[in-house]
This record gives sequence, C-alpha cells and structure tokens, in this order.
Amino acid sequence: MAQVSRLPQPAPADPLKTGAATYSSGIADAQNYMNWVIEQFRPYLKGRIVEVGFGHGLYSRVLGELGDYCGIDHDRDSVEQASRAMPDRNFAVCDILAGEQLHALFPNGVDAVFTINVLEHIEDDAKAVANLVDVLKPGGHLLISVPALMLLYNDLDRLAGHFRRYSTTRLRDLLAGQPVELVRLSYFNPVGGLGWLANRLKRHESLNDDAVNGQIALFDKYMVPLSRALDPLSRSFFGQSVTCIARRV
Repeated sequence: MAQVSRLPQPAPADPLKTGAATYSSGIADAQNYMNWVIEQFRPYLKGRIVEVGFGHGLYSRVLGELGDYCGIDHDRDSVEQASRAMPDRNFAVCDILAGEQLHALFPNGVDAVFTINVLEHIEDDAKAVANLVDVLKPGGHLLISVPALMLLYNDLDRLAGHFRRYSTTRLRDLLAGQPVELVRLSYFNPVGGLGWLANRLKRHESLNDDAVNGQIALFDKYMVPLSRALDPLSRSFFGQSVTCIARRV
C-alpha cells in the first residue's frame, strides 16, 4: 500500500512565554502590514480606546492619535518598557482574566477594545472575551484579530506560546450568548496564510532569527499589495488571521 505523505506535526505550544518572547522583532518594521490591519478597524477606533497586549508598540503610536488611548498587558516588564519608550501614551498592568481589574481601570467603560494576536495565548479565551465585552459601553466595539486555522499551526505558533489558531466558527461560538452583535467576521490576508502553511515544512528554533525576520520584511515590502487584492475573494474561507468586529448592545 502506498504511504500517504503528511506535513510534519509541530510540538505543543509553550504557554509560559510573555512579552517580547511572543513575537518576532521584525514585525515592528512591517509598516505596510500594520497600516492594513488598522484600516479594517479604523471606523470603530474612537473615544476611549483600550489596546490589550500592545507588544512591539507600533499600534500604540497610531491608536494614540485616534482617541483617548490606554494600553494594557499582564506583563509588568512590557508595561514599564512601553512607558519609557512612549511617555506620551498611557499603559497599565492588567490581567484580562480578572474582570475586577478591568473595571477598576475603566469604571466608566470604554468605546473600543482592540486586541491583536492575544486570545490565542490564553487558555480560557471564553472568559477573556466575556470580560472584554463586559467593559464596553453600549455601542462600543470589540475589535479582534487572531491567527486563523489549525491547519496552519507550526513551530512559529509553538515558539510564540499559542494554544490554538481560530476558525470563524470558533470566534462566533465564543461570542454566542454575549450582549453583542457581529459587524464583521471573516478571514484576512490569504498570501500570509500561504506563507504560514509553507512554514509547516521547516523547523524553527527562534522567532527572531534572520530567516523569520527576513520573511516578514519581504512580505511587507512585496506581498502586502497582492494579498490586499486577493483578500475580498478569500474572506469566507482562508487567511492568515480571523478578523472580528462586534458591537455591544
């Protein structure tokens, strides 16, 4: 009987990583990609804006120009570093699994919660989503981007400490029963998804080696325009990420 060739199976995630250990430094220079991500959410980024897990800080610089911004993270070192690097922005330590911490920071609620590549790091993502919805004002928006499709899970996910990648169905289920209505739920960035799939064919030992950061630079410079052009055709079934916009009712 002929043997069926299978993609190599990456090891389970290391969920203990925090701060800069969870992303590649090269992403901080991917300005074209970042602009594209922001563009999806821009109409809803106003008023009191909270960014959950601000990472490299590039989004913080943009969001601070769009509204009353505060970046939160459970990693104290990340908060201290961001506060030093961007003294004109507000940052605070907060664990989104602790709803009382969110309400203590934002007792009057917020207009937008912006969370990019965060939920996949949290084992109890349902509790995290419920707490984020709970801190929204009526009419406020939960703005989510998460890695898409377990088919694409590879060593880069493991190194970043990802518990999972998402389907649109999983995100819909997470929001079921919450006091929100969906504005958008779709896949995003098909060319990036193909690149992520290709990375299943090789082993990675670091998020910050030259090969990984080189891929990011090449994608940002040459592939973002192509992926933007193809994105409307693939939103229903494939992409590197899932985009979700939900309005609090």
